[in-house]
Amino acid sequence: MKKLLIIGAVILSVIVGGAVYLFSSLDTIVKKIIEDVGTQVAGVKVSVGGVKISLTEGKASISGLTVANPPGFSSDPAFKLGEISVTLDTGSLSKNPIVVKDVLVGAPAVAYELSSGGSNLDQLQKNVKAFTAKQGGAKPEPAKPGAKDEEKKVVIDRLAISGGQVKLAAGGIPGAETTAKLGDIVLTGIGKDGGGASSAQVAQKVMDALVNGAIKSASSLGNMLGGATDKLKAVVPGDTGGALKGLLGK
Repeated sequence: MKKLLIIGAVILSVIVGGAVYLFSSLDTIVKKIIEDVGTQVAGVKVSVGGVKISLTEGKASISGLTVANPPGFSSDPAFKLGEISVTLDTGSLSKNPIVVKDVLVGAPAVAYELSSGGSNLDQLQKNVKAFTAKQGGAKPEPAKPGAKDEEKKVVIDRLAISGGQVKLAAGGIPGAETTAKLGDIVLTGIGKDGGGASSAQVAQKVMDALVNGAIKSASSLGNMLGGATDKLKAVVPGDTGGALKGLLGK
């Protein structure tokens, strides 16, 4: 009996120790997941400065999230997001989909770059859509013994992006680099109608909203560009991504 009690105590200490390690490392684990999944979905490097999670309060914050530019553009990030605050429905954490009550993204900085091949945001948008299409078209494999459950999905009641800036740059042309305010973006009911959205589907919706918002904001800079307009058309002769049409309105 004494031996059984000792063995039981050892097992219990291992379980408790493992749980303590898991919860103490949860921030680091989530940070890596965001970086790994984000990089796969966007097709470029996604980095996160830090993650803080409080499961008891159902809150999380993500800071220093950046999305790199695609090849062929500057070394500056395409997106630098301010602090992201997330409020979860704690009762849904063990369910699928997980319900996210609110996501607030503060002061994002968007770099909108034009080149002869189109814009950096067009390319990122294409990357995300290609990944989403690939995931959606993949045939599900039969479940294997011990395999993980189906992919977790989410429903986001409200996602708001505010206080952002768009920096417009075009091929290093003097007079074709300036900034504009990014209009506030509010998305509601993401994944609500389809039984939840995958990480790729959420990324596509947010990317579409950011890209469209950036183009709309940049289009207000037409008068400020002055004589650079003709040079812009020369830099983007075919306007394959429709970037100039959205920017200059012609």
